[in-house]
Amino acid sequence: MNHDEFQSMRRREEETEELKKKVEERAGQNSGKLGMSGKVQQLREAVAEVSFTPTITPISSNASTKKPSGSPLRRRQIGMAALLVGWHVFLSLAALRSLQRASSILTLTALGWTMFLYYRLMARHLRSATRPIQQLFDKLWGRIHFRILIFVTVLAAIVAFLSLDTAKSRHRLFGLFGMAFYFLCMVLCSQSPSRIVWRPVLWGFFLQFSMGLAALRWDWGSKQFDSLSELVLTFLEFTHNGTDFVYGFLSSPPKICGMDPVFAFHTAQVIIYFGSVVALLYHFGIMQFAIKRMAWLVQITMNTTATESLNACACIFLGMSEAPLLIRPYLDKMTASELHAVMTTGFSCIAGAVFATYISFGACPRYLLSATVMSAPGSLACSKILYPETEQSQLVSVEELELPAEEESSALECISNGAIMAVQLVFAIVANLIVFLALLALINSVLSWMGELVGQPDWSFELVLGYLFFPLAFVMGVTNPEETFRVAQLMGTKTALNEFIAYKQLGQMVARNELSSRSAMIATILGGMAPARKRLLSQLALRALLAGSISCFMTASLAGILIDQPTKCGPRHINEKCFNVSNFLDRNSSITGEMSWSRTNEL
Repeated sequence: MNHDEFQSMRRREEETEELKKKVEERAGQNSGKLGMSGKVQQLREAVAEVSFTPTITPISSNASTKKPSGSPLRRRQIGMAALLVGWHVFLSLAALRSLQRASSILTLTALGWTMFLYYRLMARHLRSATRPIQQLFDKLWGRIHFRILIFVTVLAAIVAFLSLDTAKSRHRLFGLFGMAFYFLCMVLCSQSPSRIVWRPVLWGFFLQFSMGLAALRWDWGSKQFDSLSELVLTFLEFTHNGTDFVYGFLSSPPKICGMDPVFAFHTAQVIIYFGSVVALLYHFGIMQFAIKRMAWLVQITMNTTATESLNACACIFLGMSEAPLLIRPYLDKMTASELHAVMTTGFSCIAGAVFATYISFGACPRYLLSATVMSAPGSLACSKILYPETEQSQLVSVEELELPAEEESSALECISNGAIMAVQLVFAIVANLIVFLALLALINSVLSWMGELVGQPDWSFELVLGYLFFPLAFVMGVTNPEETFRVAQLMGTKTALNEFIAYKQLGQMVARNELSSRSAMIATILGGMAPARKRLLSQLALRALLAGSISCFMTASLAGILIDQPTKCGPRHINEKCFNVSNFLDRNSSITGEMSWSRTNEL
C-alpha cells in the first residue's frame, strides 16, 4: 500500500467516527422524549444531514485489485491486436507482390484508419478549433443579403454549367420545364404554402443536383459508380451459390433458349441473402455508424430534424419497410411533418434487397444506384414543400438519437434471424405479383371485351395509364411520341400496380428495341417509386405518395438533363449462347425430308 492510499483510508475512518458521534449525540438528546419509533426516525434524520457518506474499501495489495489477465476484455483486446497485425502483414505482402492490384484495399484501409483517428483523437479538437469559423458563418448566414448572394452565385454557376454542357444538345434542357412544372404543382398543393421553409428545399435540390452531377456527368464519378455498381452486383450474385444447391435447375436451368430461371427461386432469393448481411452489419454497429454519419451531413446542410435525416439515409440501404425500424422508439414524438417526410422518403427509395431483381429485368446498375442516392435529399425537399413544418420538433440533433440495439447474442443468431425475416418479404413479393398479374389480366380482358363492342379491341389497362401519364412523361424530356407513350405506360404501371411488373415490361421493351437509350434511362431512374400496397386512406399518406412520386419524376428529369450519351442495358439472365430447340427441330425436319426425297429418287 502506498502513502496516498493510506492517507485516503485514514480520512474515511475519521469521517466515519464523526458520523457515529453525531448520531449518538442526536439520539441521546431526545431519548427521554421519543419512543422506539421516534428514535429510529431521529437516526434517519441524522444520517440524512451528513453530506458525505464514506465508503470503506478493504485493504488489498495492488496485485489483488488488478483484473485477471484472462478476463474477456483482455482476451478481446489481444485478439483485436493480433487481427490488426495480421491484416497489415497481409497488406504488406500484397503490396510487395503487386501494388496496382492492392491499391483498392490499401485505399480502404487508409480510409478506415483516417476515420478512426479522426473520431478518436481529432474530432473534439477540430470542433473547438473551427468553432470561431462556424460562429462567423452563422452570423453571416443570419443576414438576408448574404443568403441572397450565396443563392445567386450558386444559381449562376449551375446556369453557366448547363449552358456550356448542353451547347450541342439543347433538347436535354427540356427536362427543366418538367422540373418547374412539378415544383409549381407541389407549391399549389402544399398544406401551408406560406409556412414553407426554403432552406431544406433549396439545399435538397442542390444536393440532388450535385450527386447527379458526380454520378452521371463527371467522368471520374461515373467510372466509380460503374465500379461500385458492378461490385454490389457481384456481391449479390453470391446468392446463387446457395440457390443452386437448394433449388437445382429451378434456379439455374439448362442453357436452352426461352428457358429462364424461375423468379421465386432465383432472383427473389437475393432478398434473403441481403437481409442477413444487413442484420450482421447492424449487429456489429457498422450500419448505425455509416447511417449516422450520412444523416449528420444531411442535417447540417438541409437543417432537417434528426429522425428525418436518419430515415432518408437509411432508406438508401434498407428500403421503406426496414428503414423506419431504426427510429421506431421516436415515432410517437415526431411531428406530422416529420412523419410525412419519413413516408415520402419510403415512397421514393429503392430497397437494396431488390437491386439485383431490377437489374435482372434489364435496368442499368449505375442508373439504379444513382437514383437511390439522388432520391434521399430530393424526397426531403419535396416533402417540405407539400407538408411544411409547423410544430416544434423534440428531436433536433442526430447525435441525440440512440439507435435500438440488436437482441441477438451472437453473429450466427443474427444471420439466422435476418434470413427468417427476409423470407416473409419474399413471400409478400411473390404473393403480390401473383395477385396483381391476375387482376391485370382480368382488367385487360374486360376492357378488351368492352372495346370490341365499339370496334376497339386493343383497349387495355396499360393503354389507359399511358394516356393518363403521357403529359408527365413528355415534360420529363421523352419527346418522341411513341417512346413517350411507352414510358407513360411504365410510369402508370409502377404507380397503380407494381414496380416489379413495370421493370419486367421495361426489360421486354428494351429487348425488342422499342425504347431508345435515353428513354430507357429515364424509365429506369423512375423505378424509385415503391408505393405501399396497403389501403392508406389518410390525407397524410396520400400527400406522401404524391411527394414521393414527384421526387422520382424530378430525379428522372434531372438525369435526362445531365446525361449526354446514355447507355442501354438488357436482361442479365438472357444467354445469347443457348440451345435453340426450334432451329434444331427445323434442321432435323429438313434433313429428314432431304433423305426421304433422295431415297424416292433412287427407287
